[in-house]
Amino acid sequence: MTSVPEPELLDRDRGLDASAADYPIFVRSVVLAPWSVQPRAGAGEATQLAARTVNALNEVARWANDGQAADPTACAWLSYLRWAVANGAHLFDDAPHPPADDFDRDFPLLARPGEHAGDSFTALATGRLGEVARPVLPLGGSPEVLARTAPYGLLPNIGWKSLVALAVDSAAITHGSAEAQTAAAGMALAVHAAFRARDTGAALGHVVAETRRVCALMTRPAPVTRDLLARCCDARSRDALLDTSTTPEGQHAASHALALGFAAVLHAADEHPGHPAGSGDGIASRALVALPRESATLEAARTVALTVAAARWGLDAASDAPATDPVAASEKTRADTTATGERDVRAELLILAREWNARWRP
Repeated sequence: MTSVPEPELLDRDRGLDASAADYPIFVRSVVLAPWSVQPRAGAGEATQLAARTVNALNEVARWANDGQAADPTACAWLSYLRWAVANGAHLFDDAPHPPADDFDRDFPLLARPGEHAGDSFTALATGRLGEVARPVLPLGGSPEVLARTAPYGLLPNIGWKSLVALAVDSAAITHGSAEAQTAAAGMALAVHAAFRARDTGAALGHVVAETRRVCALMTRPAPVTRDLLARCCDARSRDALLDTSTTPEGQHAASHALALGFAAVLHAADEHPGHPAGSGDGIASRALVALPRESATLEAARTVALTVAAARWGLDAASDAPATDPVAASEKTRADTTATGERDVRAELLILAREWNARWRP
């Protein structure tokens, strides 16, 4: 008897449907994911960089809604430069000095100085725009680039070909390693595929298999990343990944963080098949047990695991957001927190998510 092939979750030209009923909670869950790894710690580097990406893409949508085109990579670069300056970078005179924008005023917790130990800060502090053909840090491969690139997977109406191009160009702003660029694209692809799996009912293993399939079609020379993704698709090799006592840093750190995050969340999902909608927290919690906080790579892997679970099943922290007009809800949240003097990182991230849904949904 011939088995029915799994449907493609990543189409070359067809993208996500932002009008879908569960698109808003998908967005909220993915935006909250980096913070949810360690919510009591505030906005760490991964949370701040992911938020800057969301803000940059919201700016692209704002320009588009006004009938004008904006370069997504340029918007992201300027947004990341603001983050670097907020964290103490002193740009050269000939580098762009972007003025403070609404993000710095409206999201004080996300904009305040914080962790900045990865290659993102080092590259941005030069004031130069890294490109695939002209990298700033040719071997830059630190793993915070994964969380930074994940929000590209939220973009509606674009297939994997356009998504990969956007993700690679964004990663290349700071990370010159082709391995890191491919891993970053893989992170965005997994977010995209996980949302499609909600509709088709596809297992998480198929999400990772589809991510591997498209990464294999990319032209970037990334044999390590491709080999790690192949190992994630084999149960025995996957478990061996999680048993590894050391995690590489340097130009392969992002690739290993991606694979470890995939392996952990797949292991958790395999142990508890048949998850109902909204069970992302349980899967994520089980995945995080397999990933101790011992290095930047493992911490990034935790963010990968939680982000994939959030994209596939949602997070409880995202499900209780007010079901009102997104713009009105954002204004009310700002007014409430200004009046009481109380804000938290989750509230700021939910405002960003609401603005995304207001700008990107039809």
